Amino acid sequence: MEDKYFRRFCRGIVRFIVHILYRVEYVGEKYPSQGPCILCPNHLSVLDIVYVLLYSRTRWVYFMAKSELYKTKLSTWFMNKMGAFPIRRGHSDVRSILKAISLLQNGEMVCIFPQGTRQKTNEKLPPRRGVAMIAAMTGAPVVPIFISRKAKATKKTTVFIGKPIDTQLTRKSTKEEIAAKSLELMDLIYDLSEVYHKQ
Repeated sequence: MEDKYFRRFCRGIVRFIVHILYRVEYVGEKYPSQGPCILCPNHLSVLDIVYVLLYSRTRWVYFMAKSELYKTKLSTWFMNKMGAFPIRRGHSDVRSILKAISLLQNGEMVCIFPQGTRQKTNEKLPPRRGVAMIAAMTGAPVVPIFISRKAKATKKTTVFIGKPIDTQLTRKSTKEEIAAKSLELMDLIYDLSEVYHKQ
């Protein structure tokens, strides 16, 4: 079972550590103060979820975590306490998708990395259809997030947060429409730095 007090304690500790060791700047919009939304960032390092989570001070961010993080009882206990839920990469993980849908239907914020894995080179990875499909099934808006660089101590990382997007997808949307929207969302994510630098 997740534990909100444990989560708040951990978030406070992590916020202090990140403040000491890493230089993070947030540019753009605030997360929605209420209602369901899908946080949709690119993925460069293991600290990406930390950056996404720490930007929210009043709401909790639930997130999909790769199933490999659940190999031990201790890690499983910790991830469950933190409100994470596993997804098997490379599979059509119906259980994980249903969990994300349930959270969104209850008005929560859920973070899903649209590329499904970390980008290890300068070449961006193509998106998978999960974010757009879940948006279609729930009607939840998508918040695009662009993380400028792989996390490195003493090096500044800028995190750009875009405005919530109504995908206009529905349960009747075709696979082609969902695939096209997935590509569109990925382009919006990578355009965020240019959009906010012009302002």
